[in-house]
Amino acid sequence: MSEPPRSDDDTGRHRTNLAALIAIVVLAILGYWAFHAIDQQRKLQKCVDEGRHDCLELVSPSK
Repeated sequence: MSEPPRSDDDTGRHRTNLAALIAIVVLAILGYWAFHAIDQQRKLQKCVDEGRHDCLELVSPSK
C-alpha cells in the first residue's frame, strides 16, 4: 500500500516540530556551556580567595 499524499498542514507541523527540536538542542548546548563557564569562574575565584598566584594554570583547559 502506498502512503496517502501529505497535506500542507502535515508539512507545516513537521517543520514546526523540527524547529522546536533544534531550539531545544541549542538551548541544551548553551546551558551546558553556561554551567561549565560558571564552574570555571567559581574555581578561579576560590583560588584567588586563597591568595594563590598560579590560578590561571588551574583553570586552563587540559590538552
